Amino acid sequence: MNDLQIDYFMAVATNLSFTKTSEELFVSQPAISRQISQLEKELGCKLFRRNNQRTELTEEGRLYFDLFSKFKAEFINTKMKADSITGKNKAVIRVGFLEGWDLFNMIPPMMERYNAVYPDSEVVINCCGVKELATSLLTDSLDIVVTMENSVRMYSEFEMSKAANVGKILIFSANHPLAAKPADELSLRDFKDDLFIAPWEIVDKLIVEAISNYTRPYGFIPKVRFVKNHESTITCVRNNMGVMIADEWVWAKGADDLKWIPFNSSDSIAITRLKSKDNENVLLMEKILKEIIAENSGK
Repeated sequence: MNDLQIDYFMAVATNLSFTKTSEELFVSQPAISRQISQLEKELGCKLFRRNNQRTELTEEGRLYFDLFSKFKAEFINTKMKADSITGKNKAVIRVGFLEGWDLFNMIPPMMERYNAVYPDSEVVINCCGVKELATSLLTDSLDIVVTMENSVRMYSEFEMSKAANVGKILIFSANHPLAAKPADELSLRDFKDDLFIAPWEIVDKLIVEAISNYTRPYGFIPKVRFVKNHESTITCVRNNMGVMIADEWVWAKGADDLKWIPFNSSDSIAITRLKSKDNENVLLMEKILKEIIAENSGK
């Protein structure tokens, strides 16, 4: 058993997809499958059940997922304490945000306030999808993330702090037939016949139900097409191949070739870390992020 096998197992267990894990880690599916097969052989049990193109954890897999989550969290915490004793801790911190957000008013003050306490520190920023953010926390690729609360609340390993409620908007092309109509004269119902585009990496029952819940009060359930990632979604919408539902934080609403309208729905944003990752620099970043998100809420 080695760290690579455990990391691959944790990533697949989080994504419940060998394909998505392969794309996230830039490793071929056969290589991931080979490492997990070796881990299963050593542990003497099957960790995953695959049928009808679905990947699920077995009962044994869930037990080992809990065990490895606790082990990695404790190992990280112990290493940080040991580094602080030997003077190796340089306060490097890795912060993740959901891809597509406009962070122009958040990252500069975040860096300034953090560096005021840790002047010789390094802050690393990574933006990715909701599943990848969760995977990165579990596998210690990120220390703290800002993401959708409903994408991380199922993980008992995480400490979550609700930071804001963010309104939802519908984005469509400036070439859409309704683009010439004033935004305050449009509603979600006007787009009932449009194709709704969404990133495929968040294809799960939760998100499909969420999209339907957004549109149901307007009298319809949309047809949804899933694409590879957020960038693909924006590209499709820009070229009038469909519309998309997004958070009001999204940068794309400021693009000249896109239009948007708000509608009556919102989601919670949560600052999330491993419960055991309670060292001083992570807790400081958590505090700073809360302050900055509060200051920018509603802007």
